Amino acid sequence: MVIPVGEVEGALDMAAEIGCKVGQLPTVYLGLPLGAPNRSSSVWDGVEEKMRRKLALWKRQFLSKGGRIILIKSTLASIPLYQMSLFRMPKSVARRLEKLQRNFLWGGANGEIRLI
Repeated sequence: MVIPVGEVEGALDMAAEIGCKVGQLPTVYLGLPLGAPNRSSSVWDGVEEKMRRKLALWKRQFLSKGGRIILIKSTLASIPLYQMSLFRMPKSVARRLEKLQRNFLWGGANGEIRLI
């Protein structure tokens, strides 16, 4: 895929010559958004969605508190690391992700809070 920056004459011809198509920004490359404003919290929506999908699978299982802690530390905490290597995480996003983890740790199968 060829992504021209600004006005490029003959971009379609160049792309056809090398057998590619012409794209535009913003786009996703290697799982990271390109051309999106890096301070925007919308850049992190994909990370939050990945965490929600994993949690939806785990909430169906009856896990001990220790099992939930291990899943949070080993899997959920590592999901945003790749994106954090390039983008600074806004505090609002960090709070949202921490809330997901906290609710999974203390919440039950239906999302109600339990203290055991």
